[in-house]
Amino acid sequence: MKEAIGATWLLGIVLTFIALFSGYLAFSINYSKAFRMKNGIVERIEKHGGPNREALDDISNLMNDISYSSKGKCSNFFNNDELKWGGISKNQVTKSWDVTSGEAFNYCLQRVDSYNTNGQLSASYYKVYVFFSISLPVINTSSFFNVTGETSNIYFPEDCVTSRGSC
Repeated sequence: MKEAIGATWLLGIVLTFIALFSGYLAFSINYSKAFRMKNGIVERIEKHGGPNREALDDISNLMNDISYSSKGKCSNFFNNDELKWGGISKNQVTKSWDVTSGEAFNYCLQRVDSYNTNGQLSASYYKVYVFFSISLPVINTSSFFNVTGETSNIYFPEDCVTSRGSC
């Protein structure tokens, strides 16, 4: 009887180790995919001189290439009406003034303007928010995370996400 109880403890330790290792592996894979997506978005916005139609098409192709489909709510980051931001789901752009609080997007962009001493717009840069989640079906729990990044300054950006113009 003593050996049977000892084997039960050993089985519990092995199963715990496997669960922890699997969770770490799942988190690492999802985080690396989100990080790769964030870097791709930043690169394409800088390459195309802002989030214009060409950049959004290029980002959509990247999303398809790396099978990125995670979604999150931009309203968690942007609760100020004065901020210029937009949420993007595949090819659909939703601007901050058109958004409802419950919508989820694949990624969010926030435009931050820089002004010179005369009060004139000199450049803009974009903050990128990308989402990923971990779901554990055995214990019915989900955790949502985000990865953020920024572009370098873009002078005279072509913007169809955060501006009032259309794409």
